Amino acid sequence: MVDSRLFELADGRELAWAEFGDRDGSPVVAFHGSTGSRYHFASLSDVAASQGTWLIAPDRPGYGHSTYDPARSYESWASDVGQLADHLGIDRFAVVGHSSGGPNAAGCARFVGDRLVGCAIVSGPAPPEANISKHEMMRQNRIAQSVARVTPRLMSAMVGAGLRQGARAPDKALAWMSRTLPACDVAIIERPEIRAALRDDIAHPSSTAGRAGVQDLQLELRAWGFWLREIAISVDVWHGESDRNVVVENGIYQANEIPNATLHKIAGEGHWLYCDHFHEILDSLSS
Repeated sequence: MVDSRLFELADGRELAWAEFGDRDGSPVVAFHGSTGSRYHFASLSDVAASQGTWLIAPDRPGYGHSTYDPARSYESWASDVGQLADHLGIDRFAVVGHSSGGPNAAGCARFVGDRLVGCAIVSGPAPPEANISKHEMMRQNRIAQSVARVTPRLMSAMVGAGLRQGARAPDKALAWMSRTLPACDVAIIERPEIRAALRDDIAHPSSTAGRAGVQDLQLELRAWGFWLREIAISVDVWHGESDRNVVVENGIYQANEIPNATLHKIAGEGHWLYCDHFHEILDSLSS
C-alpha cells in the first residue's frame, strides 16, 4: 500500500502524509530525516506489512507538500501529529523518528506521551546541553552546523542551491553520498530499492525544503523546549557505533537522560541502520 494524502490543520496549514504497510495493523507515525519527505520509509513498506504495522509517514512543515511553518517547535509538531491522529480516527499510536526525525519523536513523547504506546529514536541527535564532541562527525556536517548557527539565511540559500542541483542530477548527488559516507552506509544506499527511493526523493524537493532543512538544524542546536528527563514513557534509542552523520555518543546521552530508555547500540552499523533493523525497531514499539 502506498497512499499520499493531505488535510488542513487547525491553523489553516496543510499537512501531507503517506501510508505504508497494513492499514488494519497497529498505527506507527514515522518521522523522516532532513532533508527528506514522507517517502523516507517507502522501501520498508513490506517490512511494515509483515509486522502488522500501519505506517503513517508525514511530511514535516516545509517538506514535501506540507506548508512551511516559520514558528515550528517540537511542541507544535507534537500538536500537528495529534491532529493527524485525530483526523485518522486513531486514539493510541507509536512514533519512530530517524535522524532529524529523532528529536521530533522525543517531542511527541514529551508533549503527547499520554497517547503513545511506544517511541523509538533512531540515529537521532542529542540536545545541545549534551555537548557532544564533533571530532568524529563528517566534515560537511560540522560546517553545516557552524553556518546554520551564525548565518541561517546563508545556510538556507546553500541548502536550497544544493537541493536544486541534486534535482537536476540525482545520480550525481547519490554518487557524492557514496563517496562521503562510511562503507556500512554505502552498502545500504546502493541497494536497488533504497537507491530508487532516494533518487525519487532527491529529484523532487519542495520549494521550501531548504528552509525546512535549516529550520530542523536550528531546532536541534538550540534549547528544545523540554528536557529529556521529563519524558515519562518508555523510549527505545537505536544507534550505530559507526555513524558519522550523528555520532553514537548522541544516542548514549539520550538513553542515559530519558528515565525509561533502552539503548540499542549496534556494532558495525551507521546512520542507515534502520533499513536493516526496522523489524526489530517495530518490535520494540509493541513490546
